[in-house]
Amino acid sequence: MFKKVVFILAFALSCALSFAQDWGGKYVIEFVEGEESIAKGDLFLVPVGPSQTEFLLRVVGKDGGSIIYDSTDGPVTLTDDCFVWRFPDPDFDYTLTICLNPEVNEGEPMENTVKVTEHLGAGAPPYPIDITPEGYYHRDPAYFVTPNGYMYHVDGNSCALTLGGIYSGRVDLPPTVIGPFGKVFRVSGIESDAFAFSRSLTQVALSDGEQRVAPGALTYTEVPYDWDKIAKPFFAYPGPGRDCFVVPYFDGFKRPENISPWVIFKQNVAPARQTGDTTADENALAGRVDQDFGRTKGVFYQLQSPKEEIGKMFRGYQAMEIEALVADADFTAFHTFPAFGRWKFPEAEKSASPDIEQAVAKMYGREVMYSRRAAWLRSGYGELDIIEFKHKDHQAMVVFAWVNGGEVAATASLTTEIESEFEDSSVWNVDDDGTYGIPDVVTIAENPDGEVIIFLAKNAAESVTCFALRQVGDRLEIIDFDQWYRYVDII
Repeated sequence: MFKKVVFILAFALSCALSFAQDWGGKYVIEFVEGEESIAKGDLFLVPVGPSQTEFLLRVVGKDGGSIIYDSTDGPVTLTDDCFVWRFPDPDFDYTLTICLNPEVNEGEPMENTVKVTEHLGAGAPPYPIDITPEGYYHRDPAYFVTPNGYMYHVDGNSCALTLGGIYSGRVDLPPTVIGPFGKVFRVSGIESDAFAFSRSLTQVALSDGEQRVAPGALTYTEVPYDWDKIAKPFFAYPGPGRDCFVVPYFDGFKRPENISPWVIFKQNVAPARQTGDTTADENALAGRVDQDFGRTKGVFYQLQSPKEEIGKMFRGYQAMEIEALVADADFTAFHTFPAFGRWKFPEAEKSASPDIEQAVAKMYGREVMYSRRAAWLRSGYGELDIIEFKHKDHQAMVVFAWVNGGEVAATASLTTEIESEFEDSSVWNVDDDGTYGIPDVVTIAENPDGEVIIFLAKNAAESVTCFALRQVGDRLEIIDFDQWYRYVDII
């Protein structure tokens, strides 16, 4: 879905005149009460001429409340070294003044600083939190603006497109840009919140396959999202160090063609690169080979995060307990990965609420045998419950229910015929005596419409079955991925 383009950087971009408006960039402030930080503010200024700017001001309180102003209705003009912006709703008599190089200490100007003041007529201010955006905002030297209005965040010798720039229609990401003092930076990709206020964005074009579009970057844009066309992720498992992953070979295996791949585990997403391919090795083993990871038949990926970050990503999990996803920009850019808790063997199992049990029983006309909470969002109301009904006519039935706000939002069911000797057993117990319990939730992805795709791995004594539940309206579509043989004894 991402298009590759080649750029020729015009010499004019390096001219000093391109950076004549040297006040463009990001400015920050921390609001303190006593010794406690109560809010932080970001102010982005993007020059659109010798005396005009587009701006974005965001103040976020410690309780999550926020003030967000921007120049959606057009640029603001510089007069006497100040920009004056009037709130667009006539019901509020409110103006914001942004002054460059404010004077302090007997008329001495403060360089790389802007002063924000507000004027409020009668009535209440047009924001919900108990703090004003007033104060001195200091330039963050890690950010700069290019002549086309793009904002970049510097990291060493590279930079990434970031929040605060002017982005609409098609955004072309160049391979390099010229920053302050004529320094050339490699453009590494796009940060996750770069387009958070760029709803009119319709297309993104990368200049090479090494550039990374961070997870969720396209969520709030008008770039078309089509599940049937985006590249799907692959299930993978790690080696003993948890820093190398493999997508195991399986029947019908199609070699991944990942563009700047990512490894996803729960709510954590880390960059990776392909390091090996043993799919043509006749001596390699197809399946999950924990005892001899390097002999796995498949495609290998190395995480690119620092060791301490990898440790945090998999804290509390041994390699043999982990299944993850390998995905590319097509998938990650359109999805966010909310933090969630999940049931994991051998933790105590918890039932769904009686209201959910009753609602699902009524929907399917069956009597509940038991239920389990499989996963629940850390913030918000999303929850995955698994309900198994009492067997009827030698048939077992399990329902997956995605619950939102205490109500059943979408469901999917699985049925299987069972032999009489298992008449009183859970369907999960039929093949492995229940040793490994219900499926593990690998990750929960949310698409731009707020619907979820839940990736699960069912561990059994001799196999791992990988599948997903994709929310489509009020149903969960069951998507089969692959099944791995689990090697226990290797000769």
